[in-house]
Amino acid sequence: MKKFVYLCGMMLLSINMMAQIDLNDQNWDFSHAFIDEFNTSRTWDTNSWLSIPDGVWKAYYGRIIHGREPQIYQFDHCLFDTESGTMRLVSEFDTDSLIPRHKYHLPAGNHTYPNALNSFDTLYYFSGEIAVDTPKFKYGYFEIRCKLPQHKGTFPAFWLHGSNKNGADRYYEEIDIFEHSRNLLHHSDHWPGYEPPQDSDSARVFTTGIYQNLTGLSPNLDTESYARNFPLVLPPSNDLSNWHTYSCEWMPDHVFWYCDDSLVNSYYDQAHIPCHELTLIANYAIDRYALIKDTDIPLWFGSDEMDIDYIRVYQLCWNCDKDEIITCQSDLDDFKYAVKKSVSITSTIEQPVVSAGNKVTFRVTDEFEITGPFEVNSGAEFTVILQACPNNLE
Repeated sequence: MKKFVYLCGMMLLSINMMAQIDLNDQNWDFSHAFIDEFNTSRTWDTNSWLSIPDGVWKAYYGRIIHGREPQIYQFDHCLFDTESGTMRLVSEFDTDSLIPRHKYHLPAGNHTYPNALNSFDTLYYFSGEIAVDTPKFKYGYFEIRCKLPQHKGTFPAFWLHGSNKNGADRYYEEIDIFEHSRNLLHHSDHWPGYEPPQDSDSARVFTTGIYQNLTGLSPNLDTESYARNFPLVLPPSNDLSNWHTYSCEWMPDHVFWYCDDSLVNSYYDQAHIPCHELTLIANYAIDRYALIKDTDIPLWFGSDEMDIDYIRVYQLCWNCDKDEIITCQSDLDDFKYAVKKSVSITSTIEQPVVSAGNKVTFRVTDEFEITGPFEVNSGAEFTVILQACPNNLE
């Protein structure tokens, strides 16, 4: 049974389940964090589409997503701008000719895309999409600082995606850290039952969500998937063309979404939280709202970009089978922080003290217990977080 017990009446105990990541929380493995400030010079290796010299980022080449998006991704629309220290995902209207006759070489196989509405004859835009090629991620904290385009049809996103395990879509899983659109056409089509506002021509929407293949056997997401989406319509005064941070804490038993350090959504149904390794992606898609409704005639003829200042990923240290006992000050000072099965403060030798200015956070899966003297001085912070450990399902 999971429980908390504390016996010191003068101690301040904070049980925190919804706080954004704290850089003072030693349970996070900051020494092996994935951080890219985009301030080093890199180009693309056109044989592998990986960034050179580090080979971290993969850029997509000639890729189409689905019929709601009239863009094709090109590696040279993903620009490492070292002068500004940003990654620029640039979308542009094809002003030369239709894409099949464009100067870019496109894989011939893509010309036979089965649905007429998805053919190259109706794809008028080039754009950029990047993904972390290695490593893939399983749980953690994911953050981007970026400026978002605002024209009609814009559809940038920062998300985690997993599929094609063992050659099939056995485990299609997705966490949308954010999706943003100038309109509701994509979302009203994609999410049955979601009612767009009256002024859908100018409305902007910021959304988060989860997708999951329920059976692990079929890639038919329309009939055998689970989707939980959180649409948040933003007021016109919320100018997302300025710098903002968007982040997500993905854990086995919860997913928290943040915008500019404020919690905007949360989800706790562990049965429907992705539990496999996922790929981290940032992309600037074009919604079909960039075309005149029910036609293939472009409405937006411009060029725009999604500017990324940084992308950061932090992961927790896990030691879920370990029971820890703290009996004295040196045990507290030398504590190896990680998510533990249990922590017990027994204080059989001397009273441990959290001094003013210090911050201590314990994370446990089963039990946190205090059975002896323990002191938290004024000006110190002491937090206990109860959470599930990763399972071993693959």
